[in-house]
Amino acid sequence: MADYTIVNVVALLVGLLFVGTGVHLVRTGRESVAAFLLTTAVGFGLVFVALFPGAFDLVARVLGLELRARAILVISNLTLFVLVTYLLNRIGRLSDRVSRLNERLSLLDRELEDRTFEDRELAERRSETHESGDREFEDRTDE
Repeated sequence: MADYTIVNVVALLVGLLFVGTGVHLVRTGRESVAAFLLTTAVGFGLVFVALFPGAFDLVARVLGLELRARAILVISNLTLFVLVTYLLNRIGRLSDRVSRLNERLSLLDRELEDRTFEDRELAERRSETHESGDREFEDRTDE
């Protein structure tokens, strides 16, 4: 039987938290399915390692490493590399999207300003027309 330590308990809890957070974010529509799959894979990986700590002995042998700790470091570094690459890619796409949205907002603001200016000019012309019509009416009634 494997020896379980506090590290295993923490890994199990963090793994379950990852999976639960992923499910919650997808259900509320705040995250995509791709992000859900990524957080679920990391979460289930942590749960697997927590429940089967001896699995890294096999990984160490396959990778030709002497110690389980080195296998854990190699796998965790590869996982972090994948996560960082994914997040940097996602940040780039979101930055592009924000730029496009800012451009559209600027164009809409400009269009609104133009329409407001045109509306003001039209209102002034109408007001002038009414004032001149009122003056003509007053002049006729005075006679």
